[in-house]
Amino acid sequence: MNRKLHLVGLVAALCVPGGVSPAGAVTNDFFNALQTAVVTATNMTATTLRSRGYLFTYSVDGWWSAYPGGAPTGRIQPVQWPAGVNAQTITTGPLGPLAQQISASITIQRADGQPFELRTFTGKILGNTAGAGAAFELMPQLNGQDAFPNPLMYDATGYAGQSFSYAPMLAGYDTYVLSLWMDYALTQLTVADAGVVTPPVLHLSMTSSNYLRLSWPTNSPDFTLLQNTNTTSAWAVVTNAISVVGTNNEAVVPVQGGQEFFRLIF
Repeated sequence: MNRKLHLVGLVAALCVPGGVSPAGAVTNDFFNALQTAVVTATNMTATTLRSRGYLFTYSVDGWWSAYPGGAPTGRIQPVQWPAGVNAQTITTGPLGPLAQQISASITIQRADGQPFELRTFTGKILGNTAGAGAAFELMPQLNGQDAFPNPLMYDATGYAGQSFSYAPMLAGYDTYVLSLWMDYALTQLTVADAGVVTPPVLHLSMTSSNYLRLSWPTNSPDFTLLQNTNTTSAWAVVTNAISVVGTNNEAVVPVQGGQEFFRLIF
């Protein structure tokens, strides 16, 4: 059997949707189907996801119950990664109804705590706001301090399922908090930073049972392994289990007939 194995995208930073130069700003366009996220923290009122060097902390109504006094089950998340991040208003707590509804909010930060740009975002409202009116409230922060006396306001008046897109083009802040009094989902986000992503090298070797072993350093946690039979059609995420062996991430996959391509994206 004629088998050809190809590695592409070794300089993984070049594979970032939205455009990346290894010597310039790194631009991340969230959310698309190739992006993966891992839960780094969760409790009854918030969950934090990490993806591609960024942290998304969104409010959840984990104390919600189907009937008064019932066991808390939490409310469903109709928009989930990678389609977006769904924030929920919190209306109940461990001591019963809260005196004031807590707005749905999403906090965006870099995992290393450094400043970054927030260029564009799209919010999808998950309830009707047309009667009372609504606005996304965006507060940039630096070193734990609000940037402005009052948040920046972006109209979100409409009906459930309606989306609103804006381009704040903010820079120099390490945290952005986006809030709305109604449940909403963040379904598009463009952020950029001035840091340089060091692309990991993807190594290939054969196992004793003639499987293909792919490995790359564990100090590159936000890279995703993709595979394809050519370089022109859509790439797919490798679904085989990824284990940690020493200081490397490792995936073992069967060798298929014909050409095979693999790459890492950030």
